[in-house]
Amino acid sequence: MSIERTTIKRQLDPDLKKTIQKRNYRLAKFWQQLGIDIEIIGDIETPAIIKDDYCLACYVHNFHLIFTDHYDKGKELYRIKLQNDLAYEMRPIIDWFTNATHRKIYKIRIKAVPELYVAGYSYKSKEIGDKSKFPVFGRYAPKIYFTEQYASEIIDIYKLDFCEII
Repeated sequence: MSIERTTIKRQLDPDLKKTIQKRNYRLAKFWQQLGIDIEIIGDIETPAIIKDDYCLACYVHNFHLIFTDHYDKGKELYRIKLQNDLAYEMRPIIDWFTNATHRKIYKIRIKAVPELYVAGYSYKSKEIGDKSKFPVFGRYAPKIYFTEQYASEIIDIYKLDFCEII
């Protein structure tokens, strides 16, 4: 099952927003058809595809899913067009999945209650104008950090000594 947790980072024309949602629906459908559980997170226009503890070395451009050899500006290995009737070859996808360098992701969880993760942030009191953020914990949809260093900085900033990075 594919889960989408994307956000809109800028004001979008309604037609463009509809087109991007259609593309992301087809993206989720592709992974579902393969039987691979993924999460689509981040900016709705340039989402990251998460599988277990990795951000997969691929990206979407218009209605194409582009598979690369490395998560950071990798060389294109294969591409498919995200259509209603998906047409693709399995061998290049299997080769990519096993051989590409996918990006390790990190999460912050409570040591004593390992099923609780940092799931987002809230504010102390919007009513009185206190805009101090604090982490919110939850069992589902943990916040994803793309570097261990940034996750460590979050632990330091919010004094989360009772937490660990996984």
